[in-house]
Amino acid sequence: MWNTGLVITPTGAIGAAALARHLGAWRPDGPRPGYQALADALRMLVLDGRVPVGTALPSERTLAQALNVSRTTVAAAYAALRDGGHLQSRQGARSVLTLPVQVPPEPIDLGAEADMIKLNIAAPTAPEQIVHDGFRHALECAPGYLAGTGLYPNGLRALAETIAERYTARGLPTTPDQILVTSGAQHALRLVLDVHVAPGDRVLLEQPTHHGTILALARHRARPVTVGLHPTYGWDLDQLESVVRLQQPRLIFAIPDFHNPTGLLLDEAGRLRLAEISARHRVPVIVDETMVELGLDVSAPPPVAAFAPSARGPRHRSQIITLGSASKTVWPGLRVGWIRVDGRPDAYALARYESDLGGAVVEQFAAQYALANLDAFLPARRAVLRAQRAAALRAIGRHLPGAVPVRGVGGLCLWVALPRPVATATAAAAAELGVRLIPGGSFGPLGGFDGHIRIPYTLDAQTLVRGIELVGRAYRAVSGVDAPAPVPGGDGLPDRLVV
Repeated sequence: MWNTGLVITPTGAIGAAALARHLGAWRPDGPRPGYQALADALRMLVLDGRVPVGTALPSERTLAQALNVSRTTVAAAYAALRDGGHLQSRQGARSVLTLPVQVPPEPIDLGAEADMIKLNIAAPTAPEQIVHDGFRHALECAPGYLAGTGLYPNGLRALAETIAERYTARGLPTTPDQILVTSGAQHALRLVLDVHVAPGDRVLLEQPTHHGTILALARHRARPVTVGLHPTYGWDLDQLESVVRLQQPRLIFAIPDFHNPTGLLLDEAGRLRLAEISARHRVPVIVDETMVELGLDVSAPPPVAAFAPSARGPRHRSQIITLGSASKTVWPGLRVGWIRVDGRPDAYALARYESDLGGAVVEQFAAQYALANLDAFLPARRAVLRAQRAAALRAIGRHLPGAVPVRGVGGLCLWVALPRPVATATAAAAAELGVRLIPGGSFGPLGGFDGHIRIPYTLDAQTLVRGIELVGRAYRAVSGVDAPAPVPGGDGLPDRLVV
């Protein structure tokens, strides 16, 4: 049941012209009613975060004019959103986007989302034995800590030591005093932005990029400045340096290791160039390493910070701030991340007091055990991911003919260019078929990418193939493309995998 008693206070408004730009190519080419397509597209805008909850929508009349549709179409779309719990209207006030309030059942999804195929989440399930052993290890270590407060703002020393040892083994000598343990990489990013970014400051980042980064920048009211990634060659560092020179950003944010969502990898020469740009223009670089252990075709080079020039004095030294996490490598349920800097992370530890006083002791010990035993489960995890990626690529070829995935070399997802720019409409139609899919616009700091979708390959192959089949059906429904003819045998994808 939707909770309709909660009144949402408007947190902002969006004009009709801006909303029309966000909607993109929402109109259906098939038999679906126009009002339903509009309602689905509006719902996706709030579900994937491109338009925040609490945003007041334009009036029916002004939106109808901006979209060149009848007012009846907009009124029916707004009514459908109200019926589904995604719009709240009051007499004499603008309608406000909201989300249905539900209490999710535990310990697994058993509610409205139980039967959904979740292609909106690029995250692994837990390696059960390692996590089980990790929590047993935590219980064995806990007695020595029970006499204290349990508050360690910089994180447990044992966990910091394990993280430092991993960096050192990868070619970046590190001590525990250079590590601040956080409640995940997203928390780490927020702390870095708290220290370095004021409202209106420019932050340079790749396009596309991780959706959580876009949300964090919006929260800090930073101004994103983007440099596009080439689907084959990746980073254009000449262009990046030119943008740095012209725009003078406060920070550079990069995901050089099996980039989310493309899976691309920055080579050693690129890492050296990025570090030199940081030194030459005296701009810090935030390096997101959450995917670094997930090389499926090649291993990652040493960390970017290992290439930082430091022999020419502090005025010409790179400032590389490295973020890591156990979420993508081990399990998101641990909620353990970290910040690694060249000196001490004291500024970030002070910033932490505004959000929390330290991470949970038991989870940190469990994460420490898992990170110390990565080699015990990562080879098998990578093998499974390779097989699931291969199944996803075959399914895309079969059910989304003409779509072109970026040939990344690791990570957890595929970045797929559709033949036609209808990603938002496809995601809305896929939801009706039981698949949660995030359109490409969610990965564009300045919008766009309605010709792209991200497909994680973290689900089992059978579920993954079924999900991609339904996405293909949704794409054909909204684009008017005829269904593909059955592919003859020999494609390696048995029919038994489709349920």
